[in-house]
Amino acid sequence: MLNWTRINILLVITIILNGCVGGCKSKNLKYDQISQETDASSESGTDAYQFYDDALRTYVDSSGYVDYSNLRQNPLKLNTFIDFLAKVSPENYPELFPTQNDKKAYWINAYNALMMKSVIDNPGITSVNQISWGKGIFWRIKFIVGGKECTLHRIENGILRKKYKDPRIHFAINCASSSCSPLSNRILSGDSLDEQLDYKLRQFIQNSSNVYLNHDKKEMKLSRIFKWYKNDFTANGMSLKEYVLQFLPDIPDWKRKAVLQGYKLGYFEYDWSLNEKMSGKP
Repeated sequence: MLNWTRINILLVITIILNGCVGGCKSKNLKYDQISQETDASSESGTDAYQFYDDALRTYVDSSGYVDYSNLRQNPLKLNTFIDFLAKVSPENYPELFPTQNDKKAYWINAYNALMMKSVIDNPGITSVNQISWGKGIFWRIKFIVGGKECTLHRIENGILRKKYKDPRIHFAINCASSSCSPLSNRILSGDSLDEQLDYKLRQFIQNSSNVYLNHDKKEMKLSRIFKWYKNDFTANGMSLKEYVLQFLPDIPDWKRKAVLQGYKLGYFEYDWSLNEKMSGKP
């Protein structure tokens, strides 16, 4: 479990040092600066993680749609977490993230929060692809994370996929698009991460918009996430069909065998429209 008292102190320091968001210059917070602030009260710097969790619970519904309009009008809690990300990461303060799950949860939360921030900073868009040409939101736009410039592409591919090799991350990171895995309305936590990721995996695979078996046409149709990241799902020697079928509990063994041996594989078109909760939608 993370040392939340230590993180609160770091958040206070972030505010004191006038931490920046997004395009500020790279800075490194020295450990002796933290030591000098060990008596600082955290009352004025409420836990950044709690702030982000509050923002998710307030502006993200149970289906993963986001009320960007109201979030844009009330960005304080999200911005507080973004400020925290700018100063602290597992790379520059590894002692705050003692387990692999602590680190993994941080990077997933960071990816999702930075994507939310990008959307509210670009009012009027109907897709994140409009933020920068050539899907540049993922690889061209640079954020400050842990005092260093970082892209969403690096978080997803250079850190999460490369270091942790856990295909469940694809069901937890959210690209603010309709065909992406739904954004959770609670923050991910290192001490419960496995349970949270298992839930997100089943939520995604057991949704017929992402996995559909057409028995008449003998076809298994999948989200394009499975096509784009096929190597992640088949790294343990399973085929894509085998990987997916293990999370579909209501299929009898004889039908599973038929799917594996005789069904063709197809993929849905990817919907890049914004995962925005429209006004008046329950």
